[in-house]
Amino acid sequence: MSKAILIGAASVVGLLALFNSAQKKNNNPKIFVKKKLAANYNARTIPPFGIWITEAQKDNQALINHELVHWKQYQQKGLIKFYLDYQKQFQQFGYDNMPMEIEARANESDFCKLNYTHCVRNGLSNTVYNPNFLL
Repeated sequence: MSKAILIGAASVVGLLALFNSAQKKNNNPKIFVKKKLAANYNARTIPPFGIWITEAQKDNQALINHELVHWKQYQQKGLIKFYLDYQKQFQQFGYDNMPMEIEARANESDFCKLNYTHCVRNGLSNTVYNPNFLL
């Protein structure tokens, strides 16, 4: 590899580290509104960049609050641990039963905290209704 490429890569990594450090202290992450998100998600938290939410849900404060819990998890755990823990929990428990997601479902019924996909698809969730969620 050339010296210029190595210097460029190091600069990008350094800038990302600075950005991440600043974002960990940011209690008001940027919210990006998109027409559609992958996997029929209604919103996603992608540290250290912010929260993505569908245009149809941009005024859904319950859903934004759910995503802000994930942002707080990122602030507490740090960037790498957040992603590693999320992936590990997803693999170990599945989406509906993973502790990080259950924590974010604070304003759901006990049933919907543990059966979130069913609740979202069937209009039982306090957060959002989406019959195509995770399909």
